[in-house]
Amino acid sequence: MAQAVPGRAARGGGCRVTTLRSAPADRAGLASWPLTPIEELDLYLESATDPSLIQLETLAWGHLDRAVLEAALAGALAADPAARRHLAATSPWRRHLSWEAAAPGRDDGLVTVASWRSPGQLAALREWLSAWPIPLRDRAVRLILAVGPDHDVVILQTHHAAFDGISSLALLTAAAAAYRERAGDVAGSGPRTSPPPEGPRPRAKGRRAVWTEERGNRAARLPGAVTRIAAQTAWPDRPGYGSVHRSVPVPRPARHGSGPYPTVNDLLVTALLATVDRWNAAHGRRGGRIRVCVPVNDRDPRSRWAGPGNQTRLIRVTARGREPADPARLLARVAAQTRAGKQRPPAGLDATSRLLATGWAPAVVKRAAARLIRRAAGPVCTDTALLSNLGVLPSPPSFSGSGTEPLWFSGPAQMPRGLGIGAVTTAGQLHLCVHYRHALLDRAAAADFTALYCQAVGELAGEPAGGPA
Repeated sequence: MAQAVPGRAARGGGCRVTTLRSAPADRAGLASWPLTPIEELDLYLESATDPSLIQLETLAWGHLDRAVLEAALAGALAADPAARRHLAATSPWRRHLSWEAAAPGRDDGLVTVASWRSPGQLAALREWLSAWPIPLRDRAVRLILAVGPDHDVVILQTHHAAFDGISSLALLTAAAAAYRERAGDVAGSGPRTSPPPEGPRPRAKGRRAVWTEERGNRAARLPGAVTRIAAQTAWPDRPGYGSVHRSVPVPRPARHGSGPYPTVNDLLVTALLATVDRWNAAHGRRGGRIRVCVPVNDRDPRSRWAGPGNQTRLIRVTARGREPADPARLLARVAAQTRAGKQRPPAGLDATSRLLATGWAPAVVKRAAARLIRRAAGPVCTDTALLSNLGVLPSPPSFSGSGTEPLWFSGPAQMPRGLGIGAVTTAGQLHLCVHYRHALLDRAAAADFTALYCQAVGELAGEPAGGPA
């Protein structure tokens, strides 16, 4: 591996970090393969202020050794060519884009180091990272070591054009295992960094709805359109995301009627449908069609936790009219919808993806066409919210070796959706991450929405739900 040298300090959002870069090296002997239409679409719809990122965050009991962590990540990447992919440099007038896999040990910018001294500073760091694009021409992976006063936090970010939740989890798990193997008896004291300043808070502009509110109200009256989450934010013009973390006991859904036995995932989806309905009613929004998007892992059951890239497809679960008013019946209906959606064979490409697959025009033209289609159809076709559940992890990533560390997972939730919930179960605890756009909710509103969601989860499980952040 090339020798690490200090890189330029990156600043933004009130946080200061230092990037560790490897010495420049040639890119000889690279493998190359084309992007799929889905990967191209994800790349074209990304913007500089709304990067398409998947984020995994876990605690480390104590402090980690920076050099060992960098070597562990390099080792995990060396074993996985797909994880070393980056966007090949090419003319924007080419009809298709390609990936290249960097030779092992040739990656740069592997690890970024930051510091925090309070939960508020850690939350500010998360928010800043959510708006920090990954330079896909160089890499699709970024690892952040956030050094705290008593323990560290490890944050893995991957670009959604190259990874899904499962492949991101596999990379973090491999890096954690490599760290434990390499660390041995090394007592890492952690790098010395300056704590990130809190930074100026955005000036409140009043709790008013964002621009999507009016458009969402108009779109909701169109056939096939869905209800939007009522906006409540003091920061309607602020880019990026915030997140609320909660840990709750794993809920046990009860079966009602003769339909399929509901799963924990069915319960989480039902709770989200009920929460949106209650939230909107409290904000004066009439009930309507609520649709939740649910990613499904399409990997072979024998290799559920392996496989590179993005191998998920989306199913949609809908609640209509007064259905959320009867949670038990809604849970049975959700269970039937998810069972049918998972058993249904994968559908073909949507119209936009087929347009990209044909290679009818240069990439720069296809990008403009994809963004135009989304701008026109997004308010009508985009789902109300997203629920992504990675499930019960048989071997959760653990840098400390205990296997009891909480794990938080989130993915992009572009407007007009604006909100997604990531769920992971480890060591008998369900870890929930409510990931929201500042343009939809501010911190206080997001905390209220999360409390309402945990209440709905508890009601469906027949017990109170809650827990520490």
